[in-house]
Amino acid sequence: MIADNPFNPTFGDVPKIFLRSQDQDYYDQVVGMVEHSDFARSIFISGVRGSGKTAFMMKVAQHFAADPDYYYVDLLNKPGIVTNFARLLAYALGPQASSVLQSINSLGVGKLSISRDVESPNVDVLLTKLMDKVKKSHKRILVTLDEVDNSAPIKDFVQVFNAMKRQDCPIFLLMTGLPDLILNLQNDDKLTFLLRSDKIEMTPLEKLDIFQTYQDVFHCSSQVAAAMFRMTKGYSYAFQLLGYILYEQMQGKTPAITDLQELEDKYQAHLFNNAYQKIFQDMSAVDQQYFYAICGHHDLGEIAQIMGKSNVYVAQYRRRALERHLIKPAAYGYVEFTLPYFEDYLQATKNIDSIFYLGL
Repeated sequence: MIADNPFNPTFGDVPKIFLRSQDQDYYDQVVGMVEHSDFARSIFISGVRGSGKTAFMMKVAQHFAADPDYYYVDLLNKPGIVTNFARLLAYALGPQASSVLQSINSLGVGKLSISRDVESPNVDVLLTKLMDKVKKSHKRILVTLDEVDNSAPIKDFVQVFNAMKRQDCPIFLLMTGLPDLILNLQNDDKLTFLLRSDKIEMTPLEKLDIFQTYQDVFHCSSQVAAAMFRMTKGYSYAFQLLGYILYEQMQGKTPAITDLQELEDKYQAHLFNNAYQKIFQDMSAVDQQYFYAICGHHDLGEIAQIMGKSNVYVAQYRRRALERHLIKPAAYGYVEFTLPYFEDYLQATKNIDSIFYLGL
């Protein structure tokens, strides 16, 4: 790897090139929501896998982690999440938490018996006392949660968050998630308060941003920069991945169209392996059928015939795919894939000679 490669396709890392103009607007919006709000708020960052959700959240988190007026807690989606929150908050509070821990009989100072994987029986009392300390310090709390879903730990924590919100605690919850999983969580009978959460949708990168950035980094022609945009279709992970591979390949030389052709197979393989396999395998069998039926540019009626279902039945899977931002409307009755080479990936899953063959 070239040390000064400005691209970073690693999931979750904040890349050196955080290029899109709308991201700065999103960033200012989220920071403003937290800094200028007089009440607790929950904020969702939604988008497909590889759309830059986690990187964006961590950029916001870095801002508040460096702010002395905030305590920053990053949580994992795992059993014992409420107790882990109390443990991490107590650690952040430092000496201020000592008197709180001494007042809880089951927790000894220096022998903190808060388990990482199960909820401590006195965690609700502990949290109430810790929150009192936070209020008296005139500071605020930012909590980040990556890849939320409708699992028991997430439901436990957001209910605790809502209780703290009712108690006027200065806490802000920033969460990332896939669009359909966020909807499932918000529509849970006990969690409908999450429908009032703010939401940031990670939309595709702007064509001009990608075009100009590739030109600036590679000093390439407009023809090459335009071809690179078409290879990414605005997909954030693809933008970082293509730039990373090309930067390594060129070793400081100016790329031509032939250089893009040479790396296309490698680029596709990384897209398929690192992003598309997970996206596709997380779908239900009928969702997968719908995506196969789209291939070849069919309208709704033709897709229904391919699937052997009614138009009404197929329409619900069309809606689900739209909500996931994996397709977008094209001509009347038609849709097109939003991710680059996604149809090629689907074809590869049916090709017995491909390493991505699924045998479905």
